[in-house]
Amino acid sequence: MFRFKNFKIYNEAKDFAKFCEEVISKNLKNDRKELLFQTRGAYLSVILNIAEGSGCDSDKEFRRFLEISLRSVYEVVAAFDLAFEMGLVDGKIQETIESKAEMLCKQISSFRKKLNS
Repeated sequence: MFRFKNFKIYNEAKDFAKFCEEVISKNLKNDRKELLFQTRGAYLSVILNIAEGSGCDSDKEFRRFLEISLRSVYEVVAAFDLAFEMGLVDGKIQETIESKAEMLCKQISSFRKKLNS
């Protein structure tokens, strides 16, 4: 019934979200609430759009949700880039986020292309 649970991209997105949450919990405190909430919203959007889109009636509609999910990954990267510039996370964390995000983007894009065929 919930086919998204079987998608590799869904499970990878969950792992990405867990990592982001660990970083946020350790580095972004309540004095940065706006950035904290926006970042959480972005990584949750990655997962939730994969799940929601999997219930679409057509592959075309599902691809649209995957595009939103992909854009949300970009938003996460931008949020952590800003956190780095503000001195809230170190360069190693930022590099790790970008590396994980790049891999997830490739997987989501590949999955979208498979829906096109």
